[in-house]
Amino acid sequence: MRDPAVVPAPPVPPVDFTALAGLPFTKMTGSGNDFVFFDGRLTPLDRVTSPEVIRRICNRNNGIGADGLVVLEPTGDGADVTIHYFNSDGSPADLCGNATLCSTTLAAQLEMASPVGMRLATGAGVISSRLTGHGPGQLPEIDLQPVTDVRPTLDIKRAPGEQAIGLAVAGIPHLVVLCDDAEAVPLRERGPVLRHHPSLGPAGANVNWVSRQPDGRWRYRTFERGVEGETLACGTGAVATAVLLGAWGLAVGLVVTIVSSSGRPLQVRLPASDGANAEEQGRGQPSLRGEGRVVFRGVIAAL
Repeated sequence: MRDPAVVPAPPVPPVDFTALAGLPFTKMTGSGNDFVFFDGRLTPLDRVTSPEVIRRICNRNNGIGADGLVVLEPTGDGADVTIHYFNSDGSPADLCGNATLCSTTLAAQLEMASPVGMRLATGAGVISSRLTGHGPGQLPEIDLQPVTDVRPTLDIKRAPGEQAIGLAVAGIPHLVVLCDDAEAVPLRERGPVLRHHPSLGPAGANVNWVSRQPDGRWRYRTFERGVEGETLACGTGAVATAVLLGAWGLAVGLVVTIVSSSGRPLQVRLPASDGANAEEQGRGQPSLRGEGRVVFRGVIAAL
């Protein structure tokens, strides 16, 4: 019997980028991790979330430029707002810590939710958040879901200057590398090697290098999947880093201050442990506090 003829798939029509003209957007930054936001009440989700459109919008030369794209939609069912987050390469992600900090600020400004307390639906679960402080010092704070799969030691060969390599899933998986000097890490070369390490499976993980500063704070740098390069900050990376610093017995106190590549600090509050086992520190529900700032608002003219 002859195989039935294979019917070729119909050609995919080209994306009509002119349909984006006139769409209002908000450009935001969380410690240098920047995003293009759309109000889902004004812009239908499917209009701006195809991979081709996301890549065009996030392009830093011919588009608006960003590490990711976010659509905020009012919702019910146990949350005030749904965060639809996409990396700059067009791939969706369950969670982005800095995008969630920015979402808290913008949801309050757009009156989608109360600034004193809101619930944000993400692919990693519902996150409670709020604005803290007043005036210029006001910052968003988010309570993440418990960090899982904390492994302080992995069987991955360390490069010179690397002291320890661990893993933690803070909504998304993160490798954390304790090193002598985060500033000196050859991130462009070392990042892809660890991000795609065979032990992490096909999806891989983000990679964070961390070292102690003379003032007692911690300096970290992130190679982020979906961006496939260094980002100036990563919120979930800061959380995973703080949790592993606790697991390694290096975190002093429950609040860990981590300085991003933009120079702006992120504060991670670790849940208290009974002190019997350092590796248990931070495995409850951590909080992240940091910048979530509107840079400018605009309307797309042409992309």
